[in-house]
Amino acid sequence: MDRVLVRSAMLRIVFVVLLVLLAAAGSAHAAPAEHAPARIAGALFTPVLEESGIRWNARWVLTPESAEELDAGETRALRFAVPLLDGETVEPTWGVAPLMENGRITGVLVDRAGKDDRTIAAVVHQRAAHTGAITLGAPVAAGSALQIIDGDLGAGTRYEIETGALFERGVGHVAPPGTSHAARAEARRLTGYDARVTGAAMYVRGEDVRVANGLTASVVTARARGHRGVVAVGVVFVALVLALFAAVRRLRHAAGVERADALLAAEVDALDGGKS
Repeated sequence: MDRVLVRSAMLRIVFVVLLVLLAAAGSAHAAPAEHAPARIAGALFTPVLEESGIRWNARWVLTPESAEELDAGETRALRFAVPLLDGETVEPTWGVAPLMENGRITGVLVDRAGKDDRTIAAVVHQRAAHTGAITLGAPVAAGSALQIIDGDLGAGTRYEIETGALFERGVGHVAPPGTSHAARAEARRLTGYDARVTGAAMYVRGEDVRVANGLTASVVTARARGHRGVVAVGVVFVALVLALFAAVRRLRHAAGVERADALLAAEVDALDGGKS
């Protein structure tokens, strides 16, 4: 009887130990706790062509509140407007790590070690062709802050995004409709972009990028832009010639009408003179 009791007690102990181990294993594989978001005031993304694609040098400028939270030792999630494309990778650096969700990189986790004043920097590698149209892999942050994608690729070549309802082309830049000069100036001041203005600045907001499900851009060379300029000048010249031709026709018609009126008036005067 004692042996039966001992065996029963041992089986219960083993069963409890197994339950504890299973619970520990389950917690080890559980999803990580949700991190509070890191909020940004601006960002700058600069492309550098590599043999296999593009290296995006990303610099996000945190709001003062988010910077203080990192200084307090907290970890924050800086989420992207859209997940990175398949094949895009984030270089792990001290204090900055890729945030993986459902098998895709949806942002970066940042802590105090990855912050320089209010700036978080990272490098994103994108596999892409150097010609034609591509989806830009710049890691634009989610939200409404105005961010800058520098489309300059050197030697007069640059990326140009498609404009439409979400973006409009201005003098030397592309931006969401209604973006003021002051807002663009503040974005440049925050990111230090003033010293490197190339005429290829694309001002974007994370919310617009999310609605567009990414930005499609084309590689445009200086020669292609020159050709487009020649075509535009030709179109303007033809339009002016047609306008002048139409004006001449109107003037001739008006002159003809005036001559006819004069002849008619002379005939009327002659008839009146004959009667008198």
